Amino acid sequence: MSNIVPSNIQVPAHLAGKVGAPSVLAQSLTGGLATGGDGFPRISIKGSRFRIVDGGDETVLDSTKIDVIIVGANPRLSKTWYEKAWTPDAEPSAPDCFSLTGVGPHTDSTNPQNDLCASCPQNAWGSKLTPQGQQIKACADQKRLAVVAADDADGSVYLLQVTPGALKGLNAYQKELSTRGIPPEIVKTTLSFDTDASYPKLAFGFGGFIDEAAQAAVDKLFGTEQVLKITGEKEIDKPVVPKVAAKPAPVVEAVVEAVVVAVVEEAPVTKGFGKAAPVEAPKPKAKPKARKVVEEPAEAPVVDKATTNLADEIAALVGEVADD
Repeated sequence: MSNIVPSNIQVPAHLAGKVGAPSVLAQSLTGGLATGGDGFPRISIKGSRFRIVDGGDETVLDSTKIDVIIVGANPRLSKTWYEKAWTPDAEPSAPDCFSLTGVGPHTDSTNPQNDLCASCPQNAWGSKLTPQGQQIKACADQKRLAVVAADDADGSVYLLQVTPGALKGLNAYQKELSTRGIPPEIVKTTLSFDTDASYPKLAFGFGGFIDEAAQAAVDKLFGTEQVLKITGEKEIDKPVVPKVAAKPAPVVEAVVEAVVVAVVEEAPVTKGFGKAAPVEAPKPKAKPKARKVVEEPAEAPVVDKATTNLADEIAALVGEVADD
């Protein structure tokens, strides 16, 4: 562990409750490791000097080290792309294509390079070579922070854009604070320049804890409209809307449905290996034949044979009497 944040620091009593507590700002600082800013006062690092740019006025600060309090950070990386190569003497100008969200080009981009940042060729590693021959991205990643002066927390809120070369330093600083359970919003962050770099590169350090008056001031700023506009987080609420093909007119759908129904009703039934069997016309139903009722014959009476012989004998006797 480095000494960016001292290990033996004493936390003031009024900030003790915030140490070790979850911090949304801490997550946003390292999120995505992020252009624009017209209308907001900002801190420029041109020429390795701190400059306060407010509207058309630019004030160069005498000190190469300043203390700020971070009150907001875009959790996403913003992106900037310039068609022309950067030169130290070039006048500041707006990028040709930029994104505050890292999702897609801002509507104010004069020369958008792609619909989505993720698939943009300018956002690919190796799309640009440094003078030293190092492969980098033509579209630069930046982190947008909202800060106030540590000694004037009730004053203006400034935009500070952390350039690609300083992102690792910002990440290391936040990790050291997080290791000690210290949220970044309760400390003064000392900004300085990396003297070993050949270009303006920010360095971050622990500048002490904020006092009660500063704490009361910054607590009112977190999540405000002003801070969200400076960090560009308001742009996250504008998602990229994919292009969707127009839905067919209902009439077409009706025709298709009718055709399908007709085919289903008229097509021959397929059986076996796909060979169509002929459709037979329905045969008329045969009229049911009248059922002939056959009556069961009555059972013939049973005649006793003895009775029959007796009758014959009587008839014979009667005949004999008549003859006499």
